[in-house]
Amino acid sequence: MRRPLSRLCLAVALASLAACGRDHHKVRHWPAQRFYAHAVSALKAGNYHHAVTLLEELEGSYPYGRYAAQAEIVVAYAYYKSGESDAAIAAIKRFIRLHPTDPRVAYAYYLEGLVNFNKNKSIIERTFGVNQLRGRDSTALRAALRAFETVVTKYPHSIYATDSAERANYLIDMLARNDISVARYYYIHGAYVATADRCKRVIEHYPRTPAVADALGLMAMAYQRMGMVHLSRDTARILARNFPASPYVKRLRRAHVLGGS
Repeated sequence: MRRPLSRLCLAVALASLAACGRDHHKVRHWPAQRFYAHAVSALKAGNYHHAVTLLEELEGSYPYGRYAAQAEIVVAYAYYKSGESDAAIAAIKRFIRLHPTDPRVAYAYYLEGLVNFNKNKSIIERTFGVNQLRGRDSTALRAALRAFETVVTKYPHSIYATDSAERANYLIDMLARNDISVARYYYIHGAYVATADRCKRVIEHYPRTPAVADALGLMAMAYQRMGMVHLSRDTARILARNFPASPYVKRLRRAHVLGGS
């Protein structure tokens, strides 16, 4: 995947100015460009908490200056890098609300997607790239999907559109597979109505994913268990016609829901 964030870092780095003295008592009287320069230096050094402090001081001291809007979006990035997801999201939403026509709004949505995409991610997932939800609350991932899709639909020519599209497709597949895992859990535990409802959600919300085949198969089996013969057979026929290689086709034939051998 492309990493547009590196472009932001490069743009921010170009704004870096000469270092100033260490007299912290004079910080409040710094000009805006000095605050910004030191915040950039802190970001480059990985000192994200210090960058946040400087950027917040900049916003407070020069709320209407030329650096104010840039500080608002860069502080969101600093929050994100420091692991303060909720603060990052709040800063992003504030930036979008205050500057809806700003050219940086595309990046703001992209950053919102990244923050939610990585929110509460476990060490194992980060280290080994495990791409299953493993019981994680999918709320943040759905928010990430909405943000990435916003970039793709509203800002298709931005430098963040391609990466957003790739991440959105990945999330769609992940969320669909997660719903199938939940549906299987319901089926195993005899919650057939819940199984059918979860499968419907996959078909309605993720119709272009491979998970649709599993959704149709599980739904047909759930309907059979509930004694809804006609629905079970109709669903099984749709499955067999569109996904003849699905393992559920054989299971449904063995259960006499589908004809043939």
